[in-house]
Amino acid sequence: MKRKFNYLIALALMAFTFTSCEDVPSPFGEVVPPKSDDVVVIEPSGTGTEADPFNIAGVIEYVSGLGADVASPKDVYFKGIITSITEAYGTQYGNATFEVSDTEDGGNKFLCYRVKYFDGQSYSNPSDPNIKEGNEVIMCGKVVNYKGNTPETSANAAWLYSLNGTKGGGSTPATETLGTKDAPITVAKALEYINKLEDNGTTKEDAYVAGKITKIKTADDKIATYKNIDYVISDGTNELTVFRGKNIDNTDFTAPGQINVGDEVVVLGKLTKYVNNGNVTPEVAQGNYIVKLTKGGTPSGGDAKGTGTLADPYNAAGVIKYIATLGADVESPNDVYIKGKLVKYANNGEFNTQYGNASFYISDDGSESGEQFYVFRTLYLGNVKYTEGVTPEVGNEVVICGKVINYKGNTPETSANKSYIYSLNGNTGGGGGGDTGGAKGTGTQNDPFNVAAAIAKCQEVGQTASTEKYYIKGIADAEYTVNSYKNVEVDIVDTEGSSDKFKVFRVKDKDGKGIKEGYKIPKGATIIVYGPVVNYKGNTPETATGAYLVSVNGQAPEVDGDSGGGSGTGGNEISAAFGDLDCSNLAAIKLSDGTTIAVAQEDGKTAPIYHESTKIIRIYARNSITINAGSKKIAKVIFAYDTYSGTAYKGNDEMYGEGSSKITPSKDDAHVTFSGVNSSTLKVVNWLESGNSGGTQFRISAITIQYQ
Repeated sequence: MKRKFNYLIALALMAFTFTSCEDVPSPFGEVVPPKSDDVVVIEPSGTGTEADPFNIAGVIEYVSGLGADVASPKDVYFKGIITSITEAYGTQYGNATFEVSDTEDGGNKFLCYRVKYFDGQSYSNPSDPNIKEGNEVIMCGKVVNYKGNTPETSANAAWLYSLNGTKGGGSTPATETLGTKDAPITVAKALEYINKLEDNGTTKEDAYVAGKITKIKTADDKIATYKNIDYVISDGTNELTVFRGKNIDNTDFTAPGQINVGDEVVVLGKLTKYVNNGNVTPEVAQGNYIVKLTKGGTPSGGDAKGTGTLADPYNAAGVIKYIATLGADVESPNDVYIKGKLVKYANNGEFNTQYGNASFYISDDGSESGEQFYVFRTLYLGNVKYTEGVTPEVGNEVVICGKVINYKGNTPETSANKSYIYSLNGNTGGGGGGDTGGAKGTGTQNDPFNVAAAIAKCQEVGQTASTEKYYIKGIADAEYTVNSYKNVEVDIVDTEGSSDKFKVFRVKDKDGKGIKEGYKIPKGATIIVYGPVVNYKGNTPETATGAYLVSVNGQAPEVDGDSGGGSGTGGNEISAAFGDLDCSNLAAIKLSDGTTIAVAQEDGKTAPIYHESTKIIRIYARNSITINAGSKKIAKVIFAYDTYSGTAYKGNDEMYGEGSSKITPSKDDAHVTFSGVNSSTLKVVNWLESGNSGGTQFRISAITIQYQ
């Protein structure tokens, strides 16, 4: 906010001037344009070196060649006149923020944002010279094109080189390096330098640091996008994070496998003490690159195995690789399964009866030489607190089920008390994790899938509904009542109290007439359902459109003779995942009952798109989606939206619908709902008041329409 303050003051003064001149007939009076020969154009000059600093036009031109929010790979020098000061140097933060221009009238403006004092030090003595408007300064440091539209210095990465021709103490920023390409410093030595820095401080010197890569932190599918990689190097004892590192000779990374765990590198870059919420992470700062690479490690994630399902659990390397795709302190959206052998208990502990949990490390073979994963405060067999009995021993094989998290962005582990031992040496203990017999059945009428097998099938088919239909059998985990729309949702399990559930989603009877309203399915009732299946959003195994309820405790459900419909399909509701529809033409999507959907750009800057890989429609700012039910009247429309990397893509706050009147939707953790439509059409606009771009996308994966 401080950086915008002077602009707001200027606007306020302008408004005051115009409203105070009552004798002026127009707000601006008579405007006389300047003569063309009165305009002074400052051409870019300088090379950005100490001997030949950029002028302000020159540094702006240089910054414009950088990508949005990409800091310059090296320190640059530039020279200008201070034209406005947001914050002079003070002892509280030790930095200053001000604008410099080529001339005192402020033609070209460049923001010196949170710049340090002489020699890159914090301003600490109030008697030292301070800055004033009109002062001539030379600045040195990293520069950036902030948000792609504001050329400025990188925060706390630039400093005052000279003030009105006087350098601080007559000194200049150091230019020597720490180590050399052929004689680099060790990780331990790098940490010595880092520990002497202030919080978020950075060395002025570049350092050559040697180490062996022990971890690749950037997900494989992000490397081509970011063109850099976060990774960790070690000297065998100490670790150092290389932040947004570039490849050999400062070239872009373009694909996974260009560096791998086990490779030896020499990295050139500045050292920094990154501090966030009191947590210190020693790093080689952004702008670094590899100057020497000795191959010989295993491919990045080459030993990573598994998909995280019950049928195919992650190994230690596999779950670490998955967690790297999560943001710092972002918990996985669903439970995952991890398999390994117990290496050691944390802090020489074990399961205890006081807290009922334990923390330990697992690896593929139970040794400390392989990749280890930290199982933090996990519960016991059956997903219950440990009370007494046999505890896992070092070398025992365990399968862990639960949520995982990238704690503080640098420690992959299970979430505290949100995981449990699913099996110990093959024994599930008869609880918590599901049927002790595992997956059973072939999905036929005579041999239905049990819940474990149905879940495994969903994980196999993924987020696109299966073309095959299957019989599935389980028991209701609670009592359920058929709603006024004559369908029902039931969660079924293999054993009472199991956390492995399969969702029977909004099913009717075999003929689609609708189950009698008020019909009850008691807790513990044996359910058989038939139809296609899908792993909805990658984390909810359930029946897909076209499934129906076969029986409850061996009896067909009671059917209501009145469908309550008029929908043309024998029901008053229709649901569809966009992945099951033809979305090649967003202007003409058709549901099986004849209802049509049209997605349009309207006056949005970006046109809506359908992602074939994710089966999701992206609706950008001011785009629209219109549902036309023809002769039927719509009561309610429910959209399922996508959440990715912690962002819920449920549209802008100003989103509205137009049915018989304007509708403000309700939003929860998974759905956006428009109620009270009372019309044959509903037009939804992802409105953004501030403009036709930006805001929050509306990413929709499925739709449910309820008719009157």
